[in-house]
Amino acid sequence: GHSIVQLPMYDWPEFTQATNLLWASIRDHFNKAGINAPTSLDRRAPPAETWQSPNLLLSQTCGLPLVANLSGKVKVLGSFAYQGIEPGGTYHSVIISHKNNDELERCLEGKRAVINGDDSYSGCLALKCYLADRGLESPFASVIVSGGHRDSLCAVASRNADIAAIDCVSWHLAKQCEPAIKNLKVIAHTESRPGLPLITHLDASAQEISAMRDALARAVDDLDEKSCTMLGIHDFVAREESDYAPIAEDLARCGWLSLRR
Repeated sequence: GHSIVQLPMYDWPEFTQATNLLWASIRDHFNKAGINAPTSLDRRAPPAETWQSPNLLLSQTCGLPLVANLSGKVKVLGSFAYQGIEPGGTYHSVIISHKNNDELERCLEGKRAVINGDDSYSGCLALKCYLADRGLESPFASVIVSGGHRDSLCAVASRNADIAAIDCVSWHLAKQCEPAIKNLKVIAHTESRPGLPLITHLDASAQEISAMRDALARAVDDLDEKSCTMLGIHDFVAREESDYAPIAEDLARCGWLSLRR
């Protein structure tokens, strides 16, 4: 059966309980809809492996892996909508620097960037597009790869890097629990794109997909207020894979650019 469920993209330790409650609400609504769902989230298997598993019931990926690697291999259900992020169901990146660094707003040339990974839309490709749109190609003296948005913002706060693009949902989480945030400021925003896709296995029928979308919407409605506020989730937006075409266009336009001189 389809027994793997993961919600891996924003599962910071401080939010484990809220994420578990979100899954419990989804699971209850899946079960009510006749969709057999496992009791708990799988936090062991690497998400990139489970995305393509035939046993996948539910996971969350990023728009970039979706268009680059998973197209035609999974079915897209939709994305969560987050409080204060318009239009609903989208996200963007905040471009951050150290709060005492004023020259960055005028000049990015020769600065040190940090990205979470080159497979990330929000941490890497969104930054390439932002630079390309301003006629800045390969402006950075160095680029370090941190492995995660939280590690990236800590690198900028500790002055191991000058600039990073941080997904706005991760920024919402960081504002609640990451002390490094007090040393940071937002200097710009990137353009809105469809939020992180929730996906299921390729063989899911139209009927199953419809039932899962309904269940996800109801699950968010039923989630307790504290968990909603912590996670920032207030709605679920049904989406098709074709809605992620802007990310595929960004990849074609700017994916090949280097961030380093």
